[in-house]
Amino acid sequence: MSDYWSLTSAALHGQPWRLWTGHIVHFGPSSFFPESLAMVPPLMLLHPKHRMRTIVWGLVIAPLISLAILASVPNAEFRGSSALAVTIWILAPLLYFNHHPYSDRRVPPAPAYVFLTFCGVKLIVETFSSFGTPTLAHWLGVVAAAMTFIFLRAKIVHTAIRQFSESRSALSERVC
Repeated sequence: MSDYWSLTSAALHGQPWRLWTGHIVHFGPSSFFPESLAMVPPLMLLHPKHRMRTIVWGLVIAPLISLAILASVPNAEFRGSSALAVTIWILAPLLYFNHHPYSDRRVPPAPAYVFLTFCGVKLIVETFSSFGTPTLAHWLGVVAAAMTFIFLRAKIVHTAIRQFSESRSALSERVC
């Protein structure tokens, strides 16, 4: 049954649900539970009301990672949420360090450093020991985190500029 849900090139040939479900199905409980639980600690860096929003971002990111995997390795079969876990392990500390409104400033910075350091070491070791589809997926998770971070930062800068312009026009109307 999991073969029907795993990410394969069939996702590009009439079975688009595989772009999402490939990140849900696993090879077994030994990979499902650790990968699912791995997403929880970095979410603690985020404000409670923004944790669900970040998980929804994961649903948007998942098919993009899948398309990138299939573009790089057309005959790949991928199962697992490790790419999304890496995305969250990178994105949450970046948002935290940048004082993004999503971040929970009550949490000390040490966990954010630990998450980034662990991911960096993991990716370096994976890259030089056995580069395969899972390692590619993890690197694509890093790229997805960086792109999401840039998008969220640009959105905040745009909002700040708009609010500044509105407050400036309101002040000029009062003066005139």
